[in-house]
Amino acid sequence: NAHSIKVPIDHFGENATNKGLGKTFPNRYWLNDSYYDGGPVFIFDSGEQDAAPLVPYYLQEFHGLSAVMRLAKRYKGIAILWEHRFYGDSLPFPVNINTTADQWKFLTTEQALEDVIFFADSFSRQSSHNQPSRGPQSLPIHPSITPWIFLGGSYPGIRGALLRQRNPDTIFASWASSAPVEAQVDMSSYYKAAERSLTRNCSADWVAVTRFVDDTLKGNNNTAKTDMKFKLLKARLSGPGGNTTGADGLTPAVAEKTSNLDAATILMDPLDFYQYYGFGESILPFCNLLETRNSTAPAHESGIAASSTIEAAFDAFLVALGETDYDSIETPDDPVGDRSWMWQYCSEYGFYQRGDPNNPLSIETSFLSLDLFQQQCNEAFPVDLPASPNVANVNKYGGWNMSPSNVMFTNGEFDPWRTMGLASIESNGPHRTPSSNIPHCNTPTSSNSFFGLTYPGLVHVSDMRVLLTPDANHSNFQTVGFYSPIPQGHEAFYAGLQLFQRALDEWLPCFH
Repeated sequence: NAHSIKVPIDHFGENATNKGLGKTFPNRYWLNDSYYDGGPVFIFDSGEQDAAPLVPYYLQEFHGLSAVMRLAKRYKGIAILWEHRFYGDSLPFPVNINTTADQWKFLTTEQALEDVIFFADSFSRQSSHNQPSRGPQSLPIHPSITPWIFLGGSYPGIRGALLRQRNPDTIFASWASSAPVEAQVDMSSYYKAAERSLTRNCSADWVAVTRFVDDTLKGNNNTAKTDMKFKLLKARLSGPGGNTTGADGLTPAVAEKTSNLDAATILMDPLDFYQYYGFGESILPFCNLLETRNSTAPAHESGIAASSTIEAAFDAFLVALGETDYDSIETPDDPVGDRSWMWQYCSEYGFYQRGDPNNPLSIETSFLSLDLFQQQCNEAFPVDLPASPNVANVNKYGGWNMSPSNVMFTNGEFDPWRTMGLASIESNGPHRTPSSNIPHCNTPTSSNSFFGLTYPGLVHVSDMRVLLTPDANHSNFQTVGFYSPIPQGHEAFYAGLQLFQRALDEWLPCFH
């Protein structure tokens, strides 16, 4: 069952020194103490989503093993799932298009980090007698007497790293998986990671077709532009086996009214599931259809555009789009989470995944510009949004140059979010190397390395998803976030878990 704790809406305002006088909201959390016998607290952060659907996966292991419960069992600890303010049912205010600027101002990195500290501080310091009448807060697990260990992947991974850096007296250790701790407005690097994972002929054709479409739609030949938009829309509306019935209602007039942006981004449909599924599972089928022209011709090592014509490559791309049909796959809708996360990236994180026309290997349309992202933010939040995201609010803790003690950072080689983390290989990145040598307890790592792993060939949070045996409900792209769909995910799960356990074996004896 869900528990809740009354958390101050504002930890730092006029009532911050006497928090009982300020307004509060109920923040949800879940707890599993089935293995508890005096061990640590393992707090798993659900981040920018409703936490409730995660309970049977991460805390109850109904569908397979989870890292947080494996750690709770090994160390006789308590597992907690924490819901982030402004997500799920942990709402200081209703979240919708009517949420005001005076309400959004309480969704900040600092307020949300302080929620965890407030929560940890609410537990009992007495290690003798439990008082069940007080509920979970009577458990003797205050961070002054019990190690609190934070687990998170992606944005929760950022939080794990920041909390250890910011509040080392509360958070004793963290495992930060796929944590983009360097907030940047310009994240044109996002699709660079995907491009690196492609076969070279598929990359060459994707780059060439993207540039061909951008150049045509930016040109002055209106007939060519409408024709191209029509073909792109028809490919998206078509299905496997050459089924074009979905495009029956499509007309040139509809195509002409379609924006350049909406038409050009159709080329990116095959990337919809890349972040979690990687090249082999999500893009290779598309690339094979593209390069063999739907299994009608042998693939050329240099690609179709180089061995034939750009028009032939474009036509083959359109057929492959229709055959893979990724756009028809329904994904769960979370309007509260979507809007709250949009406020967070518009106000503090940036991460604008723009197309860079100066990148000779870009597979993303240049119509996705920095100005467009900022315009979307300004339209969604017309009052009191900063002119540009205040990334300094995040990066003041060190960004990708941070060297916190007792933190393990893990990444997938081709994870788009690796480009904003300690393992970034971008030209402006720190170029630090991961080391599996366990640092001494409470000892920061060096500036040119970090403690952790980079998993070859893998992508986003590959090591902290639940290990499931595929069944009818867990065998497609709709299970993102819960399930490792790729065999190597099992290897990452155990590699990450085992290294973190070795680290805790080293660190826990020096608690106090």
